[in-house]
Amino acid sequence: MKSCNKCGLGTKENNDLVSCFKYQTLNNPQEDKESCLYYIETMSEDGESLSPLQHLLLKEEDLRARKMKGVV
Repeated sequence: MKSCNKCGLGTKENNDLVSCFKYQTLNNPQEDKESCLYYIETMSEDGESLSPLQHLLLKEEDLRARKMKGVV
């Protein structure tokens, strides 16, 4: 299940909510995000988690690549 607490764009807030870097919203960390276009699993490099901005750039590039695949 995709949820905000597993998303690379989410930042844990001190009120037990997750702040979405893309949409600038506060969400329940267990909220189901199966339909979220920008959901991306948290990734790390050299043992350190990527920043929300880096996750967003990776996801936007992925979405652009998928869109271009259909263009001939």
